[in-house]
Amino acid sequence: MTIRKKILLFSALALGGFLAAVYLLSRFALLKAFARLENDSARETISHMQNGLRNEQSHLEILAVDYGQWDSTYEFMGNRRPSYVRNELSPAALKGIHVNFVVLLDPSGKATVNQNNNDWTLGDDDLRQIAAVQMRAESAGLKAAPLNGILEMKGRIIMLSYHPIVNTQGNRVSRGTLVMGRELDQSVIASLSRWMGYQVWLEPGDSIGDNLPGTLWSDGSNLARTESDSMSLNYVAVRDFSGKTRRFLVERTPRSLFLEGKVEIRYLWSLLMLAGAVFCGALFFFVDEVLVTRVASLSSDVAKVTVSGDLALRLNADGKDELSDLARAVNSMLSAIQKAKSELLQAQESLRFHAEHDALTGVLNRRAIRDVLRKELARCRRDKNTLGIILADLDHFKRINDHYGHAAGDTVLVAAVQRITSMLRSYDSLGRYGGEEFLLIEPGCDLDLAQKLAERIRTAIGDETIDLGEDAIKVSVSLGVTLGTADSDPEFLVALADAALYRAKHNGRDRVEIGLELPEDEPIEMKQ
Repeated sequence: MTIRKKILLFSALALGGFLAAVYLLSRFALLKAFARLENDSARETISHMQNGLRNEQSHLEILAVDYGQWDSTYEFMGNRRPSYVRNELSPAALKGIHVNFVVLLDPSGKATVNQNNNDWTLGDDDLRQIAAVQMRAESAGLKAAPLNGILEMKGRIIMLSYHPIVNTQGNRVSRGTLVMGRELDQSVIASLSRWMGYQVWLEPGDSIGDNLPGTLWSDGSNLARTESDSMSLNYVAVRDFSGKTRRFLVERTPRSLFLEGKVEIRYLWSLLMLAGAVFCGALFFFVDEVLVTRVASLSSDVAKVTVSGDLALRLNADGKDELSDLARAVNSMLSAIQKAKSELLQAQESLRFHAEHDALTGVLNRRAIRDVLRKELARCRRDKNTLGIILADLDHFKRINDHYGHAAGDTVLVAAVQRITSMLRSYDSLGRYGGEEFLLIEPGCDLDLAQKLAERIRTAIGDETIDLGEDAIKVSVSLGVTLGTADSDPEFLVALADAALYRAKHNGRDRVEIGLELPEDEPIEMKQ
């Protein structure tokens, strides 16, 4: 038997075995694989629905924080002036922020204010039910802690957010608890439907049982199951503060992945049969020494790229046959990968920069400058050196924002950073620590050098006006200076600099103060 006939016979046998194996694989393994993919897709859909529900709750929580940590609310709980309720908690105001009701509880849990948007009226039983949640949380050790969750009241599902009533800076004793409520009504359901891209609805909490037929995925509380060959239902449990399931959020989605998989398997089977026949013919007519040699050469070139990892290498693409086209295509792919790798590295560097720098001023942000402080203190311990710490705060910055606008305030911040930077050494570090606060780290400085640098910064900022377009203003800065050593704690150093900054504010602003220890009893004043 000639070699050609042996090749033909072997090819026919190999093709038959290959097609049989593909049939079995497509019939069992691939269908199961698509089923697993569908399960994963169902789990992701459930997670997406949960995220949508959390987003609605987070929106309510943000509103509760805004109202609960607000000086106006805090002062009302002390003086009980009716104008606050009339102006800030009117039905029109509550409708404007999409809240059904607001309840203010005093420290004993008694409702002092019960305002609604005229669509919902709370009775005494409702108020007791709301207060009971707060009392259970306090008995569990969560006193004056924010709470968020679901409560069923008179057959209606209400999203609640509890927040302690404190002043804006959060440094005074809580005067009670603010409770905001929003019903999980059709407007919220419509918002969730837009979020999901499919219609969702609520069903009773006892509407599904255990071991439902056609279950695709379940974690014990949430599940996805098939409704038909083309559709599936996804259930997300809506549970109250006690963990009891009150409703199910339900979404109907098409089983596109599973159905598409079955169709693709049929196409794959047909394609493989055709490819097998073509393969046999190609193997019979074109397997010769030239082809094998050319393939080996290309394989060697590919191996060089794979082993070395050098994307600048290229395959030999001389010739006009299919292998040459393949080599050129691979070369194009290598060029694309090389370009994509370069762009990826640039993107990673850009992400790293933006993660560590303030978007407005371009200096380090709070997290990054604190990291620099810890690293420099570690270097102090290794080199047995000292470290100058300066905390600077622009004076009366709120007045600039109020009088000239926030755009002018941004211009002032950028100009101040430029003037501070011009005073620094190449290895000094500057970061935006707060709204108008900046933290400076001066390696190798003693207290005298740090104080002199602070005075130069104060002079650089205050001596020249800042151009705001139609106006020009002068801005002063108060600075607190302290000294870090090998034994210093970063948090304590910042506290020392902050105490010195406070004294500079208290003593008239536009000055430099040194702080080497914290005062025992220091009154609290809001910086401006």
